[in-house]
Amino acid sequence: MIRIWSELPVARVKEQVADVATVAWVAVWGTIAWQMFRFLAGFAEAGRTIRSGGQGMIQSGRDLGESLAGVPLVGQQLRDVARDAFAGAGTPLSDFGTQLEQFIVVVAVVLALLLALVTLVPWLSRYLSWRWERLRRTRAGHRAIRSALDPTAGQVQETLALRAVARLDYATLLEFTPDPFGDWAHGRHDRLARAELASVGLRP
Repeated sequence: MIRIWSELPVARVKEQVADVATVAWVAVWGTIAWQMFRFLAGFAEAGRTIRSGGQGMIQSGRDLGESLAGVPLVGQQLRDVARDAFAGAGTPLSDFGTQLEQFIVVVAVVLALLLALVTLVPWLSRYLSWRWERLRRTRAGHRAIRSALDPTAGQVQETLALRAVARLDYATLLEFTPDPFGDWAHGRHDRLARAELASVGLRP
């Protein structure tokens, strides 16, 4: 069975709340960033309109040139003049529209990414490291401790109690027993073992 959360109710609720809050945070700011991109990218329509106008002007010059091509003697020259004149006016307009469209899209992407990075990276950098450490510790503790045939056996409890006394800070030990060293000296290992199990998110 893949263990995702701690066995202890309080630790499990804390992890689940953090997981749900992270999913909600990512969803909210991801949606806001996407909506911002769509809103800004909508202004690229102005560039597309300008480009379409320039291309229409070029096409009008071609159409006019084709209609003038039938004029006797000077038809070919008139066609070329009409094409060149309209293309000379339409090509810069079309190019400007294309560049404006690309610029607006790039700005929309950059601003949306900046918003996403500013809102998500600090949160995720703290959450992922904290969550991964808790997940790794709980899974490793479960594999090491639960592999014993009887986790309540005296030898296992003594080993857990020794780890608790040697590894845990005093404040943590005092949450489980008022006299951690007295418990160890007199062979009362149950509360110290419970402290060690709790440190890796496991129930006794």
